[in-house]
Amino acid sequence: MHPWAARVTRDWPPFHVETRAGWRFGLADGVTKRANCALLESPEADVAEVTRFYRDRGLRPCVQVWPGEEETDARLAEHGYERVEPTLVLAHEPLERPKAPGRTRIHDRPTDRWIELFAGAGSDPAWTDGVVRILGAVTAAYGVHESGDGRGCAVLDGESVAICSMGTVEAARGRGIARDVLADLLAWAHDKGARRAYLCVVAANGPALGLYRSSGFVEVSRYHNRVLPD
Repeated sequence: MHPWAARVTRDWPPFHVETRAGWRFGLADGVTKRANCALLESPEADVAEVTRFYRDRGLRPCVQVWPGEEETDARLAEHGYERVEPTLVLAHEPLERPKAPGRTRIHDRPTDRWIELFAGAGSDPAWTDGVVRILGAVTAAYGVHESGDGRGCAVLDGESVAICSMGTVEAARGRGIARDVLADLLAWAHDKGARRAYLCVVAANGPALGLYRSSGFVEVSRYHNRVLPD
């Protein structure tokens, strides 16, 4: 398994994992591709195993494809799997403590407002509950901007912190809210011992990429998903 794949799935874990036939299968009731996908463990793994595994459970087959897995990627394409959501992995290493504006309220569990902000982004209740359950399986901090218009999450794993679930209310974008939340979460993580930070961002998300790169994050890897259409 690609090293970054292992790190990402550790910080955004499925509810259930099965490993067989050269694949590591993640299951999380269909909540996010990242938690409901197959990760390659053997270059010879049969694509048909992925199709069978997820179809039998009523889920769309999905594989997370990383650099070095080009032959598997080609086989997936031959089996009709479509390439979706190219994603960049950006890292900030070493992580120095940023100058935190202190405008983010940080809690060790999701507050009602954090959940409202997440649900307000268009998520149905089951999806929101699933994300809360995923994050409940790791050591996470939940940040809500003092304005109530932005949120984010930091997943702490020793000296590493993963930033995720960032979002700003559409009407409040362009006011620096996301920058405040990011800096405050990184400062919180640094105070807890984190010296490396990373995040995953869809490659087409230009505004988010601008924020992260200007905050010191650089690309260290990338992946895309292959999904089998219904």
